[in-house]
Amino acid sequence: MDNLTIRLHWRGPYRLEDVCESDGGNGLYLLTGKQKYERNEQIQYCGITEGLYKNRFKKHHKIFEITRELSVWLGEVVYPQEHTRTHLEIAESIIVYFWQPNLNERKKIYPPRPTALISHWFKKDGVPRYNQLSIYADLHDVLCWDGELWRSGNLKVWPD
Repeated sequence: MDNLTIRLHWRGPYRLEDVCESDGGNGLYLLTGKQKYERNEQIQYCGITEGLYKNRFKKHHKIFEITRELSVWLGEVVYPQEHTRTHLEIAESIIVYFWQPNLNERKKIYPPRPTALISHWFKKDGVPRYNQLSIYADLHDVLCWDGELWRSGNLKVWPD
């Protein structure tokens, strides 16, 4: 099986209300915050949608388990340019299997197909983030699974 490369642009953090008023969609999302009795904000769930984010969040089955400091990060697949649902599923599988978010139940047990996932992080207005926020500091910018070993690391962002 050939290795696949997927590149994502993450924007956020957004308030749920802001996402529900937008017309963005077709991508990945991370739900962050705290569940009941948790002290630290963390990535709680990773998911995908081919439709609008606001429609996905209207009836989301896990969102109400995040009781405090709920934030949303939106991920757009920028490579390959002609991506399919399969690319979204594979990117989600890499994140869920590696990170093991609390509220994800599926995709935590079986390893994904060999893939290199590269994440670039941006503020809501599209400006690159030069420093990582603590919420995603442990979710490496580069996650590479070759079928046997993980390789990971963070990218340094250099100004012009």
